[in-house]
Amino acid sequence: MKRTFSTVFLFISVVAVGAGLLFFPGAAVQGARKGLSFCGQILIPSIFPFMVLASFLVKSGLAKKIGRHIGAITRFLFYLPGCTGATILVGLIGGYPAGARGIKALVEQGEISPRQGERMLNFSVGAGPAFVITAVGANLLGNSAAGVVLFVSQVAAAVGIGVISGLIARRKGESADPPSSSRRQTTDKIDIATALVDSAADSTAGMLNMSAFVILFSALLAILEQSGAGGVFSQALLALGIPSSAAQSILPILLEVTGGCSSAAQAGASPVLISFALGWAGACVHFQISASLNGVHFSRGNFTLMRLLHGLLAAVISWGFFALAPEVAAEVFASSSSSLQAGFASSPAGCCVLLALCAAFLLSLTFHKNAGRFSHMDFYRQACYNLKKRKSAVNRKQY
Repeated sequence: MKRTFSTVFLFISVVAVGAGLLFFPGAAVQGARKGLSFCGQILIPSIFPFMVLASFLVKSGLAKKIGRHIGAITRFLFYLPGCTGATILVGLIGGYPAGARGIKALVEQGEISPRQGERMLNFSVGAGPAFVITAVGANLLGNSAAGVVLFVSQVAAAVGIGVISGLIARRKGESADPPSSSRRQTTDKIDIATALVDSAADSTAGMLNMSAFVILFSALLAILEQSGAGGVFSQALLALGIPSSAAQSILPILLEVTGGCSSAAQAGASPVLISFALGWAGACVHFQISASLNGVHFSRGNFTLMRLLHGLLAAVISWGFFALAPEVAAEVFASSSSSLQAGFASSPAGCCVLLALCAAFLLSLTFHKNAGRFSHMDFYRQACYNLKKRKSAVNRKQY
């Protein structure tokens, strides 16, 4: 019975979308163009570098090395192996799909079990600061401080869900250790070039999948608005007593996060609703995550429930910020709002990737050709030796 209902619903949906494309081709084209513009101007520049970084951290072995130092923190907070720490951080600041790509790499490399990857997915998928602070806060709301409050609320909600997931896993008796196959692996020399090429190729395929969903949902949303279906939905919500500003925004929020935040801001809705939209992320992002995790088993129903919980929790936290001390948040970040827009928020991806590549280079120095460890004292002795040789050459020329 359930399968029959799903088949009928899918058939009706396909027929409805096909009819919309036939009767409203202009709206579909404009929506697709809007999606392409969003992908080229916001999505790819702000998220793609973080996707490469998330995959590179795992494929190069850096996640495992970093995990040796922060394993106690990840185990205490989230009841997860230390190798997940770098991926969790990238997931919180790198945009929605970056964390998913890192989780997939961890599972495929055997660093974590599929169950541990599913728990990470509950809280390691979030909006990045470039999108929340700049696109939503500064551009849509005209207030960078509001964007900072929204971003902090998203991170706090994610950490809270991660801690709760860890407590539940402890109670169920699940393991916080890596799979036994991962613990038996020997430590090999890191091939930085191969890891970087593989990460870029893997992230490019994921980026194409995500861009396709953004274009598709932008066209679908444009058809719904042009056909009047969005207006009917809004009128139904108004009849239920929902405020007009929220009623006009809920359908875009449910479908696509960028269009939802834009609609909410244009309608004058509360920033709390925008906070929920960022946490929920929209069906478009849900499909993007599913595409990014192709080949990795996870419960889509549980993921959808966690996104709903994330949105509600983020809305409550942001409501507390805005209601209790809005002037404090404005004063704290007012002095840095202009520099944030000009220096940091405009290109955080480039800064993070540059720092990550520098760190990767420094860590690669710990591997010597003869398997010996390259120490700072060796570097100092070599530098002194080179300096002495240069001084001797100068003295010989003088005499």
